Amino acid sequence: MKTASDEIPGPPGIDRRTLLRGGAVAGLGALVSASSVFAAPNDAGPGGPEPSADGLMLTKFTDPLRTPPVLRPRDRGGYDELTVRMRTADVTVHSQLPPVRMWTYEGSFPGPTIETVRGRRLRVAWENHLTGNIPVTAVDFGQMGGPMPDPLSNHPGTEGCQEVPGVAGLQPWAVVHLHGMLTGGGNDGWMENLVGPGDVQLSAYPNEQAATALWYHDHTHHVSRFSVYAGLAGLFVIRDEEERALGLPTGRHEVPLVLSDRNFALDGTGALTGRLVHKVEMVGMRLMRALAAPYTLVNGVVWPYLEVEPRWYRFRIVNTANSRIYRLMLLADGRPVPGAFQVIGTDQGLIDKPLAVDGALNLSSGERADVLVDFGAFRGRSLKLVNTMEGVTPGASSTRHDLLEPDVMQFRVADRRPSAHFTPPRTLSAAFRRTAPGDLPHEGAARWVVLAGPGSQNMPELWEMEEVAEAEAQGITFPAAGIVQVKDAEGRVTTLRRTAMRYDDGSAFTVAHEGVEIWKYLNLAASPHPMHIHLAHFQVLSRDNYDVSGFDQAVRGSARPIAHLGAAKLEPHELGEKDIIRVGTAGQIRPGPNGTPGELVTVAVRFPVVGRGVHHCHMLEHEQHMVRPLVVGPAGHQHAGGHHH
Repeated sequence: MKTASDEIPGPPGIDRRTLLRGGAVAGLGALVSASSVFAAPNDAGPGGPEPSADGLMLTKFTDPLRTPPVLRPRDRGGYDELTVRMRTADVTVHSQLPPVRMWTYEGSFPGPTIETVRGRRLRVAWENHLTGNIPVTAVDFGQMGGPMPDPLSNHPGTEGCQEVPGVAGLQPWAVVHLHGMLTGGGNDGWMENLVGPGDVQLSAYPNEQAATALWYHDHTHHVSRFSVYAGLAGLFVIRDEEERALGLPTGRHEVPLVLSDRNFALDGTGALTGRLVHKVEMVGMRLMRALAAPYTLVNGVVWPYLEVEPRWYRFRIVNTANSRIYRLMLLADGRPVPGAFQVIGTDQGLIDKPLAVDGALNLSSGERADVLVDFGAFRGRSLKLVNTMEGVTPGASSTRHDLLEPDVMQFRVADRRPSAHFTPPRTLSAAFRRTAPGDLPHEGAARWVVLAGPGSQNMPELWEMEEVAEAEAQGITFPAAGIVQVKDAEGRVTTLRRTAMRYDDGSAFTVAHEGVEIWKYLNLAASPHPMHIHLAHFQVLSRDNYDVSGFDQAVRGSARPIAHLGAAKLEPHELGEKDIIRVGTAGQIRPGPNGTPGELVTVAVRFPVVGRGVHHCHMLEHEQHMVRPLVVGPAGHQHAGGHHH
């Protein structure tokens, strides 16, 4: 059976949007079961179960990939409507593991894939029916002298750890953010506008954006790292006529791959219990590393397999992990398949033409990629999708890099004649084009955001900056706290002064509705950070390497300018419209406070909606500290009435 978007054929002379609306049913909406959507073929292929890394106990490739059910809204005339219930459920994630208690949307993990049509306004009632305290045991561990070569987070259980205070008693408050939806601040899921059990969050989404895959998740302030880990995440797909006309793979040949990682508790006998464990390492007993759990889940199944035909497939990949960066490669007989991924879309929709990935497909937390893969040359064989690290042989483990088990899933290609019914289109979206110099603003200074790494409180810091006039900069003695100088490729030095750092520092970036701004993200830390802007979408203009050794970590300012080293290459999935971008080297973190080259990522941001939102790091373990408010308002309101009040 085809996907919900293609369930009803579109004969000539009948508007497909009308057909989709007419096909919706009353009640909560049309919920199509997982077995009938994106289903795999029934005939067995090659490959088979394999043992996982020592100590993980679960057998890889035992369970077939499960695809979330599709939930379609009902027609209310001028708009569509949907009710989605958050509820506590026991979810099977592996046949050798007891059911896992989770907080879910509609009882599944991930939640149902909400499928909509562009231009149909959507109203969603997010009902909170959650029960009990959060079903997650939060612990941490650490030792003096730096990170462990084989941290306890590589392994299940809580031995050697201490419980994180205040988590076990967390009650089921929630707020839903539809990540990537261009909607006003009142409907964006403001992280402090919580709803408790029995209450409902009402959100209206314009749905006026290109066909793409978004995702929805909990955004509760201070605790999203635990609530999303508990299971509150799901996929949201927008369809439109441009996408349909391309004839891309559909039905069982269009497969969502929702990536995440988890850890589990052990009982007194050393057996896995299925209880979720959020386990992080404290470096020097104070600095929290980002979460990296040993079990990889795809669509809520630990190390699944998928039976495929020898033909082209479309994969909608989304990284919903708290913090882990997935550097994905497809291996055949243990060797990478060159150009295996053909990127056709990014966070916010289709690009102009397919682009082959050279090396790994790097997706940080929150990023999405729409890719085509051709299994035609692999009939009767099995392949693996693996997570990799720079400097580590693809498919090999690296305990130091939290990669005890690198395998993600297995593909079993049927032994039959390859299908030649599909050829990737040369042109994808006629509406998409890369931002040209003439599209950029020529007035006003760029926004600067500096990612400064751990400060005096051993917490990662996000600094909002302003440019300092050259005359004023000459009077500064360097290094000075909160002052950073940057020398660009032409040798020009820009002096930046910190204006805000903490969430409640008071001031906020205030931007004009329908405006275009240049934002510059400068990473001075050893860790990469995925940066997300609400109420906006953007294109990445450039990625440049910088020498950050001139930054004085103790003083928290630059002793000498942060100097340009050279341009870095943008990856295919970074060339389209986006709402999140990784700033920092993917796949490798070298020791020392300035052990990895810094990066400056420049983006052109557009603000099509108004309201109060935030911009922040999407590593959920950093989100509490690396988040700042953002206000988008009508341009005329900013100066109305003069300055008499």
